[in-house]
Order: sequence, then structure tokens, then C-alpha cells
Amino acid sequence: MSVLSPRLSSRRAGLILALYLAGPANLPVWREVLGCAEKNTAMVLAAMVCTLFAVFLLLIQTFAFGRLLKVVGSVLLVLASVYWFFMSRFGVLVDEDMIANIFETNVDEAGALMTPRLLLHVLVFGLLPAFLLVRSRLHHDGLRREVARRVLWVLGGVTVAAAVAYPVRQEAAFVVSGHHELKAMVNPLVPLDALSKYLWNTYGPNFPDTLETIAPDASRLMTTTESGRRTLMIFVVGETATAGHFSLNGYERDTNPALEKEPVVNFSNVHACGTSTSTAVPCMFSAMGKGSFSRVKGAGEENLLDVLQRTGIEVLWRENNTGCKGVCDRVPFEDMASSGADAPRNEEGHCFDEVLLSGLQQYVDAQTGDTFVVLHQQGSHGPLYHLQSPEAYKRFLPECKNADLASCDQGDVINAYDNSIVYTDHVLAEVIHFLQANSAEMDTAMLYVSDHGESLGDDGIYLHGLPYWLAPEEQTHVPMVFWGSDGFYEARQMDRLGVAALSSRAYSHDHLFHSLLGLFDIQAAVYDPALDLFADSRSEP
Repeated sequence: MSVLSPRLSSRRAGLILALYLAGPANLPVWREVLGCAEKNTAMVLAAMVCTLFAVFLLLIQTFAFGRLLKVVGSVLLVLASVYWFFMSRFGVLVDEDMIANIFETNVDEAGALMTPRLLLHVLVFGLLPAFLLVRSRLHHDGLRREVARRVLWVLGGVTVAAAVAYPVRQEAAFVVSGHHELKAMVNPLVPLDALSKYLWNTYGPNFPDTLETIAPDASRLMTTTESGRRTLMIFVVGETATAGHFSLNGYERDTNPALEKEPVVNFSNVHACGTSTSTAVPCMFSAMGKGSFSRVKGAGEENLLDVLQRTGIEVLWRENNTGCKGVCDRVPFEDMASSGADAPRNEEGHCFDEVLLSGLQQYVDAQTGDTFVVLHQQGSHGPLYHLQSPEAYKRFLPECKNADLASCDQGDVINAYDNSIVYTDHVLAEVIHFLQANSAEMDTAMLYVSDHGESLGDDGIYLHGLPYWLAPEEQTHVPMVFWGSDGFYEARQMDRLGVAALSSRAYSHDHLFHSLLGLFDIQAAVYDPALDLFADSRSEP
């Protein structure tokens, strides 16, 4: 019998697969358990390993027949090796939103994560075991004997698990109930569950095939024709900027040298409604709010841009990221990343965010009414943060230039990330300068807010996309900055000092929809003044 082509019963192959998945493939879980259990640690760990083994044994023995076992087992092994790597290396956990992010990413983003360390890990712990499984010569007994033996094996596994777990059931229950993250780590059951939910909600009968109109009664109190001056507002959607790395929020490094020279209002206590672009971007333009929003609901309902456009405001979405996630499907769209604009590019050929202003003056000059422009940044998108800032804005060195962030010194990771924030600061200042140049003829304003934040190695966690209930503050606390011209403030009877006085209140993405309706004097039943962060700064009519 060849080592590369062993002869095994299907039952025994299924048993080995269950042992492998319950043991090595879940090493990140077991390390977490060791750190959580306060007493009887070894027994609690043994109880959980045996319980998970019994679960895998039960599941695998239901399909552990020949070719089906080879196909399903190979998929499980490769999937488990990938999730094992990202849990161990980046502290990444998967839910449906993370799966959506994976499916909606582009080739460049995906390629950045395909590090040699990842490929080696998948080769050794995924593809090699899968190859051995596929090469195995599997056999099984007659149907009755096969079923009987499988039942006995499963009962044996359950009995062993119960015997080991029963003496420490209270300690194990305490660990699980007190550390909910364990439930999001079970490999590969969690990514399989998340994938099935994503596919069902995206391609199943639940996905809406019609679009619900929101704010059908929306109307404007004051239009350009009545006021005599046009309004130009630029809404900058930031990418992966965390509030804790803005010096405007007290960060010890001077990451906002340009904005600190401008009369901006910095909102220091703002939280995102998601930890990934695929959720946060559509949520921040939705009227639902975080408590009601889901990708499925969001796809079946209009958003802020639809309401603005329907009330006569010219809307434009300019893109330098991976797309608007459905938000801009019904408004004019410009993909600046592939526009061929003469703009600085990084070493991989991607345009820096200054491209978002390229040709914008010509667009503004061609409009006759009020205008709302969305600029979607590349921002601080990782893991290759160093690519997001030109050389002139690299104030902090050395930088991590490896997508495998855990292999870099944490200080170098932070240097690269902070340089991307410095460049974002420059881009925002350029947006303000653009608006100032147009403020003699128009009332102009800028609102900037990031879609979500980023983890940079604290507690071994990198990147973003953790389930919201588990995500650290770095992934949910986002920067928000507002600038308005004198004419903008006066036309809306807003007091600068009044807006500044409100800036330390607690806000979230839930406030954006209502605040922007308020800034454009739009009346609608859906408008909630309690969620308009500018409402209290307006003078009574």
C-alpha cells in the first residue's frame, strides 16, 4: 500500500478527517480557550475538543461515502486551512458581511492578501491533506453493516464527549457564555454558515426584485431659483480611517496638519453602522439605521441619493475604490480609478485620491441647480497601507510594505497607516480649497466621514470586518469633519459656534440621512429632526 495512495474504509477516512478538523484546524480556538478557562483548564479544553470532534464525526459520517467524501472533505480541508490562517495571523473572524466583502472585492485587493505565507499554509494544511484524501482508495461494507457501524461510531464519539465534558460542564459553559467570540471561531462551520447565508440572501427568494420608494412626499423648502444662489455640497466617503489616528481627535502624532489650518468642525464621537465597506456604505446612505439595516433590506429600498435626485438636486458619485455597493446605481457615476485622468499613481498603477477632484470644476460649471457630489476614497485601505500615500506625505518611517502585517513590526504598520491619514488630510484640505474657490458664486460645504475603522495589531487583531458585536473600538469609531462657507451657514440660519458646540455629542452613521435632508431643506415624513446633527444649531424661523 503506497503512502500516497492508502487503502482505507470510508468510515476510517471520515474519522481521520473529523479528528483533523476538530484538532489542528481549530488550534486558534483552543488557544483562546486556554486563555479563557480559569480552572480545570486541561479538562475544559479536552471537553470542548471531544465535543467538537463528536459534531464533526456526526456530520461527516452522514456523507462519508467514496467520491462524495473526497469532494466534500477536500473543500472542507482547503476552507479550514484558509480560515485557520486568517484567524491565527490577523485575528479575523467571518460572518455574512465578511463573506459579502470577499465576493465584492477586486482582483488587486484579493491579490494583496495572497502572501507567500498564506499560500504555504494552505498548501501544507489544506491542499496536501486534500491530495492524500483524493488519492486514497476508499471502500465500505454492505449497506446494513456500514450503517450499523457508522451509528456505533457516532454513538461512541458522543459518549466519549459526554463522559469527558460532564465533570466540567459548568466551567465549560462559563467559558462559552463569557467569551462569545468562541462561537464565531469554530472552523470550518462558521465560514460555511456565513457563506450559506450570503448565498441564500443574495441569490435566494429573499433578495428583493422590486425597489421600495422612500420619502415619496419629499419636497424642498428653498430651491436655487428662490434663493438666487446655488448650493454645492461634497460628501467625502472615507475608507478605513479610524478616529483614534486623527490628531483632530487628540492623537499624539500630527496626522491632520492641513485640516488644523482650516475652520472645520470635527465631530469626535461618531460610530459606524458596519465594520466593512459592503455593509457600512449602503447603511450610511439608508434611512433604516443600523438597528434595522441589512444588505437584503438595503437592496430593496431607495436611499438618500434617490431622494436628493428626486427633489431636483444634481447628484454625482465619483469612485476611486471598489464600487458604491449599489448606492449609486440610479445616479450619474464616474469611475475615476479607470478614467485615464492625468493623476499621480502608486507603484501598482492605482490613482491616488487627488484624482477625485480631476475635472470636477468643469462638471460643476455645467450644472445649473444645486449639486451633491460624493467622492469615494481609496483612503487607508489595507493591508498595503504604504500604497495609499505619495512620497511627499510619508512623514513617519519606516513603513511596513508587506501584506502579511503580522510579520512587520507594529510600529512600522502604524507608520504606513498614519501616512495614509496624512494624505487623506491633504485631500480633504484640497476639497475645501476647491469649495472656497467656488464660494463667491455658490453656497458650498464638505462633509467627510469614514465608512469604518481599522485594527492595527492591538490584541493580535488586524484589518477590519469583525462582527460588530465583537469589533474593537478601532473598527467602529470613525472620524467625521464638516466645513461650510459663510454663505452656506447664512442660508441655513446655522451658527458656526452652535455647530462646534454640538461636535462632541455621540453620533453615528444613522444621523447622516436626516442631517443631509436637513441641510438641503427637504421636508418629508421620514425626516427625523432628532437624528439631524445640525438641527440644534439652526435659528428659529
